[in-house]
Amino acid sequence: MVEFHYQNANPSLDERAVAEWIQKVAERHGRKLALYSVVFCDKEFLLDYNRRYLGHDYHTDIITFPLQEDPVSAEVYISVDRVYEQADELGESRHRELLRVIIHGLLHMMGYGDKTEKESQKMRKAESDALDQYQPSGRSSTHFYEQVYDLVRMIPKGRVSTYGAIASFLGLGSARMVGWALNQLKGRRGDIPAHRVINAQGILSGKNFFEPGEMESSLRSEGVEVVNDKVMDFKNLFWDPSLELDW
Repeated sequence: MVEFHYQNANPSLDERAVAEWIQKVAERHGRKLALYSVVFCDKEFLLDYNRRYLGHDYHTDIITFPLQEDPVSAEVYISVDRVYEQADELGESRHRELLRVIIHGLLHMMGYGDKTEKESQKMRKAESDALDQYQPSGRSSTHFYEQVYDLVRMIPKGRVSTYGAIASFLGLGSARMVGWALNQLKGRRGDIPAHRVINAQGILSGKNFFEPGEMESSLRSEGVEVVNDKVMDFKNLFWDPSLELDW
């Protein structure tokens, strides 16, 4: 079983695809996975854990707490802002670097080390092989509605995206196709945060497909300021999948 928890960080993540990927990586190494619990936090939170539990007074990107060796069971804490800093320093995409760190903890649990140069080389090779196996959901033969839904699930709380940005990323050709897909939900949105999708001017153009005031109140509950059906600070809150993701 793979679990994701968000302590005080909320990265863009296709939970379903990442969970399936983690399971497959374990299987390819001939290991059974009982529990892999991933907790996302910021670097100050992880620094406190590093000091408190490991006696280390420095920032790190991940701490792995082994719970059981066979089948594998572990809890890992990942500093999202530290991971993003590393990605920027390396010129790597933030999404790919986050995936690398996620799988790094699992590889540790399966016997890979990184204390020596030889161990580090083996770890990097295993990380690269695992990253090559990652397959996002909803990107092949599935109906474009499902592709839209999978991508919308990845918009973080407190952020918004646009019909056009999603259409462009998925190669749909028209922002209207994203609107059609979301409108088909007809109140049955479940875990799909359709309220986070607005138009290119920052306006809640899809509000008529929600209950009166629902779209605005949902955004406000996530810390997004809305005035006269328009998202304030739209430029800074805009989540562009073409920049955030590396598929």
